[in-house]
Amino acid sequence: MKYLLFLLWIPMLSFGQIERAIKLKVAVMQNFVAKGAEGETMFWQTKGRITFGIVNYTEEQNPIFKDLFISQYKELLAIYNKMNVSEDERDTALYIKTLIRQEQDYRNLLTKEQLKLYLDKLADFELNNPQAHDSYSSLFFSEKLLIEFISKF
Repeated sequence: MKYLLFLLWIPMLSFGQIERAIKLKVAVMQNFVAKGAEGETMFWQTKGRITFGIVNYTEEQNPIFKDLFISQYKELLAIYNKMNVSEDERDTALYIKTLIRQEQDYRNLLTKEQLKLYLDKLADFELNNPQAHDSYSSLFFSEKLLIEFISKF
């Protein structure tokens, strides 16, 4: 009986982690949006600086990732604004699916070595540094978190 209760508890724990990550992702977007026109710049600079510190982009990659992060912000901003007005769960689901796709787009632009550095660092935070994990989860996905999100959305 105890084993059955434990098995029923696992999906709730997983959903709780997803719900927390969603709140973090929406809160960070809210902070960027509150900055008005500066929000876009702050978004791409924040994502760029954080990831540069992990994967060390090449000179050729810098403008590619800058453009990627700017386009990500513009795409998210439109969905975020609609989501806030409509309060429709379909808009929220679209926002989350967009975050998932954007994470995959980002990973696809990394070299194999950079991707390994990125995934290893996020996994390390997830296991050993919950505060850093929360910070990174507000903008990025660890492999475990991405898999969980994909399975739910």
